[in-house]
Amino acid sequence: MKKNLYLIGAGDLGREMESWLELLPDFHQEWEIKGYLDKNPAALDGYPTDYSIIGDPLNFDYKPEDHILICITDTKSKQDLVTSLKKKVKFFSYLAPNAILGKSVILGEGTIVCPNTCIMTNSRIGDFVFINAGTQIGHDCIVGRYSSLMAHVDLGGHVDLGERVFMGTNSTIIPSVSVNDDIIIGTGSIIIKNLTKLGTYFGNPAGLVSF
Repeated sequence: MKKNLYLIGAGDLGREMESWLELLPDFHQEWEIKGYLDKNPAALDGYPTDYSIIGDPLNFDYKPEDHILICITDTKSKQDLVTSLKKKVKFFSYLAPNAILGKSVILGEGTIVCPNTCIMTNSRIGDFVFINAGTQIGHDCIVGRYSSLMAHVDLGGHVDLGERVFMGTNSTIIPSVSVNDDIIIGTGSIIIKNLTKLGTYFGNPAGLVSF
């Protein structure tokens, strides 16, 4: 019997996952996508999709054969959903078939690793991390739980990211740098030193931005 898969979040990432799930060998022989769960019933309006929004993830009546894939990049929202749902339903993880993994790489529960990514030897990816297309993670890196790395992020070797770190598209961290929890790194930014103070960092080299 096929297992049911619900996509949590009907935004941009959720719609992209429709295509990326098709890349998995024999996916449709083992799984059936039942649709989206999103608190906004109009989230798909105006977008082409093969599925519809069929409920709110927090109030849905999950069955034993149900699994969910959390398609949300906002780090705090991801953690809140996991906390609310972890005793109600099983989590699905996605690893693109063409992703490159070095030896001794560990991927946590509920991770999404998109096409054309590379994660090198002895790196550890925490639970519910999102790694977008074209991202390169060097050897011996740590990426903390609930973090989101957008497209074409580049982490040098021995980089240590805390939990709920958000890295914008084309941002880079040089080797052996650490980043504390809940820090946001802007698109195209270059990080050349440890980041300890909470906030958003932007630029080359990146500095703390005030809003």
